[in-house]
Amino acid sequence: MLQEPHTTGETMKFPAKATAGLFLAAGLSLTACSTSSSPDAASASDGRVGGTLTVIYDATFKSALQPVITGFEQKYPGTKVDVNYVGGDVGNLISTQIQAGTAPDVFLTFPGGGNAMGVQTLASQGRLLDLSGSPWVPQIPKLWRDNMQYQGKTYAYPGTLQGLGGIYNTSKLKELGLAIPRTWSQVLQLCGSAKAKGVYAYAQALNDASGPQMLYLALTGTLVYGPHPDFAKQLAGKETTIPASPWKAALEKYKQMNDAGCFGEGALGRSGPQANNEVAAGKALSVVSVGAVIAPLKQAAPKSEFTIAALPATDNPGDTYFDALPGYTLSANANAKNPATAKAFLDLLAQPQYINQYAAGFASVPVIPDAGFKPPAVLEEFNKAVADGKIALLADWPNPRVNDVAQQGVQGIVLGKDTVDGVLKKMQEAYEG
Repeated sequence: MLQEPHTTGETMKFPAKATAGLFLAAGLSLTACSTSSSPDAASASDGRVGGTLTVIYDATFKSALQPVITGFEQKYPGTKVDVNYVGGDVGNLISTQIQAGTAPDVFLTFPGGGNAMGVQTLASQGRLLDLSGSPWVPQIPKLWRDNMQYQGKTYAYPGTLQGLGGIYNTSKLKELGLAIPRTWSQVLQLCGSAKAKGVYAYAQALNDASGPQMLYLALTGTLVYGPHPDFAKQLAGKETTIPASPWKAALEKYKQMNDAGCFGEGALGRSGPQANNEVAAGKALSVVSVGAVIAPLKQAAPKSEFTIAALPATDNPGDTYFDALPGYTLSANANAKNPATAKAFLDLLAQPQYINQYAAGFASVPVIPDAGFKPPAVLEEFNKAVADGKIALLADWPNPRVNDVAQQGVQGIVLGKDTVDGVLKKMQEAYEG
């Protein structure tokens, strides 16, 4: 499965975002939050909980993890959690550390496979610690369990469930007398209306490592994976092909939005942080991305209101599906210096009080259900879609190359150097390769 994707306003700066291979951008490592105080505390590799636990995490969502760290150090006196909160391309840094054998005990991963940092990809390489015996594993809903597993074993804590759709600056929409679109025709109308009012509709980051995919993921939710949840099996069984599927309509609509000026000027040079800054500043009305973007948007523009809504792809609102996916997952290093403490840390995160705090830090809902969780207003549409069964899972490719080709392909389409049919053909070849 796929996963996290700058002109800064006068005083507004937006932290780099990485998630759902969804969202990677080059950035700078920040400092660790705690360190070992003695040689004795450095390791507890004998199976007991203690010593120093090393973690690498996205600085954008520090507020999600910090309460867990505090609670863990209180529960296990003398144990220290040494966190490297990183801004920027977190996935690339972690991947480099894994390859070099310098990765920490606990690090961020992405759900499923089809990505270099995917749980299934890393587990297949022997990089992750088997967590199958953890008490929270049976609580993972069946719909999401496969994304945390490889060959029947669990290798990641699921974290939060988020929607992928249009994240709208509702304050700016209200100011301009505009509304969230509920049909495909209204999407194109919003693009025209935005341009007429001196802004633009969708701040897609087409120069971001994983920005180009956001829009086609949202479109294929309604056109492919919502109405055809067995599409991956149909492909594998050679009952259909990518060029013969509704993927063609999705890429055609992508091109149509570009041709209509929906992405504003300079989309091919726009990074993820730049895109988010534009929405926070009200220069763009929306960005199609994952729900986790809402929290840092709110930090950047505390006086503005934001919400997430499914992106329609037809003129029948009843056809619309909301993409749903686990966001960042957390895994333990197969070569962790402190494996027992790593497992204990993830076990604590799965406790109800921390599940809820962690989800709040991402403006998402917990993957592991908790009756005490009350979703904020910005997630009402997403929660309704989940309750109504109007959610779609993301594309789950057998290898990362398919999505790489798709991302490069839409850039080519926008540049006028490739065609929809040409990209679909290349995707099929990558699928079969």
